[in-house]
Amino acid sequence: MSTLLSETPVPMADDAPPAASMPQAARRTAREFVRYFVASGGALGVDFGLYRLSLGLGLAYPLAALVGFCAGAVVAYLASIAWVFEARSVRRAGVEFGIFVAIGVAGLALTEALLWLQIERFGLPPLWSKVGAAGVVFVFNFVVRKTMLFRGRAG
Repeated sequence: MSTLLSETPVPMADDAPPAASMPQAARRTAREFVRYFVASGGALGVDFGLYRLSLGLGLAYPLAALVGFCAGAVVAYLASIAWVFEARSVRRAGVEFGIFVAIGVAGLALTEALLWLQIERFGLPPLWSKVGAAGVVFVFNFVVRKTMLFRGRAG
């Protein structure tokens, strides 16, 4: 005769690995977020490297910053369509790239606003302010790009 204590225990939901208990869409978004972080780091490396190289070649810093920003945007876009995001919402690549860059420019404007607020209004050090702004803008760029460009086609 079998008793309840001798039966094989049934795994509880709490025993399941965290990823398995997440809905598929949430797992995909988490995976894309991590990939976006890696791709953004690569794009930042290109941006910074070209900025530094351009300064070394004698370009004024505003032009050097523009060169770096543009190259970084291209790297971020190519990584986003090839590796980061699993679905695309816009059919025409030129339009998609334009929106992608516009979101980046909005992120740049948000960075400037956050820097001004933190440095001028709150008296925080510029480097720490940049770190805080970069974190906020990273999340902003991911969320806006994901919802506008890489959510998949409706219907």
